[in-house]
Amino acid sequence: MKITEVINVKNAAGKSVTLQHLVPGITYLDYGFTHLPRDFNGYRVKDTDRTAVKKNDGTFQLDNSSDLYKVA
Repeated sequence: MKITEVINVKNAAGKSVTLQHLVPGITYLDYGFTHLPRDFNGYRVKDTDRTAVKKNDGTFQLDNSSDLYKVA
């Protein structure tokens, strides 16, 4: 996986996270630093295996959460 973009986002309560946009490719991320599949294409929370989905309105929703995050 290759990191193509890094985005800082924040939810309504003020909690901020850093998202990394990952695309297929071979980098250090493929050697034990993440448990996501090698062909993963999407957003993940930096330094974790949590993922996020980009909504049509430009917000992001983390997996297992109903909170919406906007670009800070």
